[in-house]
Formats: sequence, C-alpha cells, structure tokens
Amino acid sequence: MKRSSLPAAMCLLLACAACARSTNAPPKSAPAVALATVRIGTFVETLSATGRIGAPAGAVTKLSFAEPGILTSTTVTIGQHVGAGQALAQLDVSGLSLSAAQAQADANVAAANAQQSAVDRTSAKIAVDRAAVRRAESLYAAGVAPLKDAQSARAQLAADLAEAQTATAQVRSAGAQVQSAQARAALAQRDLANGTLRSPIDGVVTAIYKRPGESVDTVTPVIAIAPGSSGDVTLDVTSTDAARVRRGDPVRVTVPGTGLQTVGRVAGVSPALDPTTEAATVVVSGIPSGAPGGSAVQATIDVARDRGVVIPQSAIVEDPQTGKTLVFVQTTGKDGASKFAQRDVVVARRDATQALIASGLRAGERVAAQGGFALLAPF
Repeated sequence: MKRSSLPAAMCLLLACAACARSTNAPPKSAPAVALATVRIGTFVETLSATGRIGAPAGAVTKLSFAEPGILTSTTVTIGQHVGAGQALAQLDVSGLSLSAAQAQADANVAAANAQQSAVDRTSAKIAVDRAAVRRAESLYAAGVAPLKDAQSARAQLAADLAEAQTATAQVRSAGAQVQSAQARAALAQRDLANGTLRSPIDGVVTAIYKRPGESVDTVTPVIAIAPGSSGDVTLDVTSTDAARVRRGDPVRVTVPGTGLQTVGRVAGVSPALDPTTEAATVVVSGIPSGAPGGSAVQATIDVARDRGVVIPQSAIVEDPQTGKTLVFVQTTGKDGASKFAQRDVVVARRDATQALIASGLRAGERVAAQGGFALLAPF
C-alpha cells in the first residue's frame, strides 16, 4: 500500500509545478498599433474628376477640310496658341496645283482673245463709206454719175455696218469667255487654298485627330480649337456627381507631371450628358499659373463640409463575421496597462482619408488608427 502511494504523490507534485509555470508565464502582449485622437473637426467630402484647361466643349471649334484628300502634315501641337488665319494642316495638293495653273492659263488666253477682238477695225471704214455715199448721191443728183455708183456706195456702207455689229457681238462673246475662264481659275485657286486648313479664330489647339498619311473628308474633324482667352478648366463628371456639385464649390486643380496647381471655384454645372463621353460638364474658374491651354488636369471638388467627430478612415474595421462597423478604443486596465476595447460606431460620411462618426465615439478618446484587424483576434 505504501509502495503504490509514492507514484501518485509524484504525479501530483509534477502537476502542481506545471501549473505554477503556466501561472507565472508572462501574458501575451497586444499587437502594436498606431494611435489617433478622436477630434471635433470639419469633414470635407470631395469628388475626383479629370478634364482639361480650356472652355467647355460647346466653345470648341472642330475643323475639317473643305476638300477630301490625303493629309501630308500638321503644323501645330496641342496647347499651341494660334492666330486667326494661321495654317494648321496641309493636304496633298499636287493635282490641285496643276488644275489651278491650267485654269489660270485658260483665263489668260481668253483675256488675250478679248483684247484682240476689241480692236476697232470698222469705224474708219464706215466713216469712209458714209463719205462715199454722200459723194455718189451728190454726183448722181447733179447728173454727173450714174445711179449704180450711189447704190454701190450704199451697199458698201451696209456691209461695213453689218461687219461692225458682228465685231461688237464678238467682243461681247470674248468678254463672256474671259469671265467664265476667270471664274474657273478662281474656283481652282479656291480648291488649292482649301488644301490648307486654317484657324478661323485666335485660340488654342485642344486636339489633333488625324496624322499625316491618313485620308480625310469634309465631315471628319482634323483639329480642334478653343478660345485662347479662356481662363476656365472643364471637368468631366458623372451625372450623379454633377447633381452634388454647386456653383462656388472649391476645386483643387493639378496638372499631372508638372507640379502646377491652384485652387479655383465652380463657375457652372451642366448636367446634360455629352453624347461622346456620356459625362456631365463642370466649369471651374481659375487655371494653374503657367499651364498651357488644352493641358490635361486632375481635380478634387469639395462638395460638402460637416462639423463633427472625425477619425482617420483607416481606424474603421468592418467585422467580416458580424458585419458590424467597429473602432478599437484604447482603455486602461486596473493594473494600469493599456488595452483596446472594440466599440460599435455609426459612420455618417467617409472618404479615402477620414470618416465622420455619427455616434459611438467622444472627442479626446484614443483609437487604433491602423492595425485594427489584428485586434479582432484574441490577444
């Protein structure tokens, strides 16, 4: 009996020692997280948009050639300021040049023929004929010359008068031929001139749609020009976002890759959708200093400002098991050690950087700003 009690006593001692080691082991520490202080502040709700420097699409002039052909060159770049009448692009006009030269040569020949036909060859003859008629009639009346001499003189006068009328008709015909030839030459010159696309206004090149070597027609735009004096930025937004934008809203405008930026104001909103982009238009007054017209921009529009409890967006944790929206609040235990307690919150608004809390937090509390998902697991 005494022999069997010894192993049992030893097992009891080992169990007590193991329990003591377990009790004296240091507790697992909570995951390290970044902290943020709950504050009363202004939550600014923003919308992101893209666009370009320049007037709205309705003010943009899309230019096409008046004649079809092959584009040989464009002489401008996007963002370049151009003057009214400045050449923008050129078609292959080798055939038009030959046609214009031939038409001008025909006009020159017609003018020379008209000048030749206009020479008066009958006035002097008619004057001589009239004198001969008077002389023959006078001699006949005096009985010196026979009647046939007077008749012959009158016949010659009639013949020369008929020739004069024919010459006058030829002069008129030559003049008409000159006008027709000159009209054909003018049309040929116009066609030749139409081979060069020119700006109708002083403005800024906002788009180039065709490249050299491509064929163009009379309905396809080649280059777009916007008024050069525009100090506006045109943004494209969805129709839903357009309904939230108001005149006067602040807008931060940045030209990517340049470091140019400014703060402007919404000057107007057009909720009607552009048939090409299917986007609504927001016009912003004020462009970044030094930014060329037509430059692409990125913008954020402040559409709402609310005062309330504000925390970083990264502090909010969505519990995948319960679906609750949580924030981990730092508390102090009875032993003075810091720990975190999860708390349900109601989020009124949020964006990529901050959140406006409707209920669940008080100003001054400390919350886990990052690493909240690690706190979902038991410490």
